[in-house]
Amino acid sequence: MKGQTIKDSGLIISVQGIQWAVFMLTNVIAVPVVVGAAFHMAPAEIADFMQRMLFVTGIATLIQIFFGHRLPLVEGAAGMWWAIFILLGTMSVPANQGNVLQQLEMGLIIAGILLAIIGFLPIIENIRLLFTPIVTGVYLILLVSQLSGSFLKSMLGFTATGHLNGKIALICFLVVVIILFISLKTTGILRSLGPLAGIIVGWAMFHFFGLGDTKQAYEPTKWFSIPEFFSWGTPKFDIGIALTTILTSVVLISNVISSVLVVGLALEKRVKPTQYQKGIFGNGVGLIFSGLFSVVGVIPLAISAGFIMTTGIKKLLPLIIGAVLITASGFFPYIGGFLATLPLEVAYASLFTMFTQLLGFGIRDLMGQEPTGRNLMVIGISLMTGIGIMFLPPEAFENIAPWLRNIVSNGLLVGLILCFVLEHVIFRKRKIEQTA
Repeated sequence: MKGQTIKDSGLIISVQGIQWAVFMLTNVIAVPVVVGAAFHMAPAEIADFMQRMLFVTGIATLIQIFFGHRLPLVEGAAGMWWAIFILLGTMSVPANQGNVLQQLEMGLIIAGILLAIIGFLPIIENIRLLFTPIVTGVYLILLVSQLSGSFLKSMLGFTATGHLNGKIALICFLVVVIILFISLKTTGILRSLGPLAGIIVGWAMFHFFGLGDTKQAYEPTKWFSIPEFFSWGTPKFDIGIALTTILTSVVLISNVISSVLVVGLALEKRVKPTQYQKGIFGNGVGLIFSGLFSVVGVIPLAISAGFIMTTGIKKLLPLIIGAVLITASGFFPYIGGFLATLPLEVAYASLFTMFTQLLGFGIRDLMGQEPTGRNLMVIGISLMTGIGIMFLPPEAFENIAPWLRNIVSNGLLVGLILCFVLEHVIFRKRKIEQTA
């Protein structure tokens, strides 16, 4: 009887581990497809990207469990990191995209080292104070504004066919509806699996309508391979991209803190102050691994709290099993190769609701501010300048020094820097106003 109980317990933990693995996969599968398309990667490159993304997601989660916050909280590609990669990929000319990827490797490593150091210093709150709701609101609105065109072009079929394609548009619309319905109308574990359900249905419909052949298949040459370092080439330093990655990682500090907090609430336990700092340290190490293995930056996902509350899985062991499974899958090219055949249009559709939420968060931050002349001026100047630069042709910046070109031609970065200057220097609030 005792042996049977142990056996049952082991079976239950294994099943729970598989549940965590599927949940983690949901947050990975679309990343390499969308980012790979933005950088015009070949099918083999996207498959390798998928393989490395699985590996880094699992490793980053295990690092946090053993050396970071030590909570059942998964790491995954952050929406902001996806957006930065897509943004830089669509902004750069094809001939320079290889250099941009190498610069992103360096940027992630620099940002990771910075966060790892910050994790040991009692200055987190001071850094967070710089990112007022106006700054974060402007940042999120600029980020999504520049990407909205890429989303709609793909989801309406323009990217694949050069014109509006009714079948592709219908499938993408259905994917969005499925994700919204499951996320808003269901309960239990189904609620956290909305994106995966949408991807499966959209993928199946692409093949049903004969649209799957638009993507060239990739056949791996071996069953087992070790994810390689610097797959995009030797890292290169660029001040514009370094600034972008550093600012993004610092903005996401609040995301790390809030993710640790909500998981603590889901576990009904008090989170120690040191766990926040260790979580930031662990996130820094995760970003270093992201740069080393040439993938999109990872971050603790607050949605883990919803998974815990709906499934009741609160122990660390099942997540360790799930993270090990995801890490191990990164060693098998056929897994990456299969997942990489996901149609780009379906991948964009699966991300659509998440990016609309990012835009909503930005609007919410700005709506929470008093509509004074000062606040409206800071918001208006920052958004109009940043979005205006997005409409300028690339040749407008040809006469600018190369090291400065990646800064002034980036509407997101210019708008954000301008917002910082207006918010904290030119129109700086008096201490009496800040404490009122």
